[in-house]
Amino acid sequence: MKRLKAGPAVGLLLVAVCLSYGQTDQVAKKPAASVTGTYKYVLNTIEVLEMPDHDVRISFTGVWPNDRKKVETRNMGAFDEIVKLKGRTATVKLQFGEDPCVLKLSFQVSKVIVEQQGVGSCGFGFNVEADGTYTKVSSKPPELSPHQ
Repeated sequence: MKRLKAGPAVGLLLVAVCLSYGQTDQVAKKPAASVTGTYKYVLNTIEVLEMPDHDVRISFTGVWPNDRKKVETRNMGAFDEIVKLKGRTATVKLQFGEDPCVLKLSFQVSKVIVEQQGVGSCGFGFNVEADGTYTKVSSKPPELSPHQ
């Protein structure tokens, strides 16, 4: 009777194939980075909180400093809205006057790009705008007051 020398090699090959096959089912997809956090652009701040069902709460505070010789004043603008997050984009519609103010927020890994679309007034103070590229300064969920 002849001995097979390939026996152990074939056995190890079968074990390796079985193990690799079992591991392919266990490979988890890496979840997309959360948009939750605080973003800053000059003096403006956007706080974002992801919620269930692809909702996202966006709280914006905008400031335009107005330095005068005797007194410093600041023009302000703000909104706090809950909208749908579609992929990595959220759209906020604010209604002041006849035309809506539409803000498109495009989230990336460490920033959010905000673009105002249309001609509608956002109801912010003089020179206050939400447009810009905001840098993510914190990934912690913001502490927001109860939404009304």
